[in-house]
Amino acid sequence: MVTARPINVERALVDPRAVFKEPIDVLACEDLDAAHKRQILECWRQDALELQTADDASMSGGGEPMLKRVLDASRTLERQTGAQRLAR
Repeated sequence: MVTARPINVERALVDPRAVFKEPIDVLACEDLDAAHKRQILECWRQDALELQTADDASMSGGGEPMLKRVLDASRTLERQTGAQRLAR
C-alpha cells in the first residue's frame, strides 16, 4: 500500500510548482483547508502574473496560460466553498 506524503504547506506557499503539478491539484489535496488552498493559489497567481508579463514581452505561444489555469482553480474553489475568488 502506498501512503501519500503530507503536504509541506510552507514550501507550497513559496513555490507551489514544487509541490503541485497544476493549480487544480491544490483543490484535490485533502490535507489543506480552504484558507491554505486560497493562499497557495494566490501565490501561484502572483507567479503566473510575473510569468505572463515575461511571456508577453517575448510574444511566446504555447498552451493555455498558467494564469488562466490558476484563475480557473480559484473559481472552482469559490464554487466549492462559497468563498470570494482571487482578484483577476
